[in-house]
Amino acid sequence: MSYFITTHVAPPWEIPFKHMEIGVEGYIPAKGEGIAAGSIISRLLDMETAFGALRGVMAINSVIDKLPEDEAIFVGSYKLMLSQEIQDNWISPVMQENKIISPAVLAENWQEIIAVELPADIDLLIPAPRLLPDTILGQYSRVHHLDDLLLAVGCAIRAGLILPLALPRMLESNTLIPYGNFASNKKIRFDFNERLWWCVQDFYKRYYIPRVGYQRRVIDFVFERVASMAIMQMVVNKQLRCKSARSVWVSLDGTYEQGH
Repeated sequence: MSYFITTHVAPPWEIPFKHMEIGVEGYIPAKGEGIAAGSIISRLLDMETAFGALRGVMAINSVIDKLPEDEAIFVGSYKLMLSQEIQDNWISPVMQENKIISPAVLAENWQEIIAVELPADIDLLIPAPRLLPDTILGQYSRVHHLDDLLLAVGCAIRAGLILPLALPRMLESNTLIPYGNFASNKKIRFDFNERLWWCVQDFYKRYYIPRVGYQRRVIDFVFERVASMAIMQMVVNKQLRCKSARSVWVSLDGTYEQGH
């Protein structure tokens, strides 16, 4: 198992299991403890807030490229991880709610809480999908700028990350795999990261419009939706064995806060 923690700061609490830090936004992990995204991609891109955690995907690939094909790859942040609460039912209401724990609980009980191994009978472990009040298209247009999503979808088609015939149905779906994340073997993760980063660069070069305030992470937001659709299509087209896991949120004050 290889576990990558993407972070823009030195984690404010100890991550008690074996992992490698992926530093973004100019953060450089201590020598031997991780790798900085800015050493793999340009420093300009590493400092571009619009990318969010996406800046780390090629740094992760630079490490896992040397690992065996069947190595289990997990990706999270110091605040957000997959739990051992796993179900076949993707739309379980209980699973859609993040499990919020304190750093002390993480330190004392992580072996019973955090998923660090892929169950033997599955290919993909995803965060439990959220059911949106309307559709992917409708929700994005209400909260963000719809043109960003439509343009990003075109990038994903060109990269072969999403097949066009499936797009109408997926855009009309109310199911979102949050954070665009999953755990899988190295082969699946590496190929997905390569295609995703190609899409992200294509969007950045052709269509990116800087936003302000909450909307500043435009690329992070839009490609969460793109990745969600791509993951669902990958599961169906490759007939992957997939289960969902409740997400664990580590919090100092017991609240969930969106951010990096």
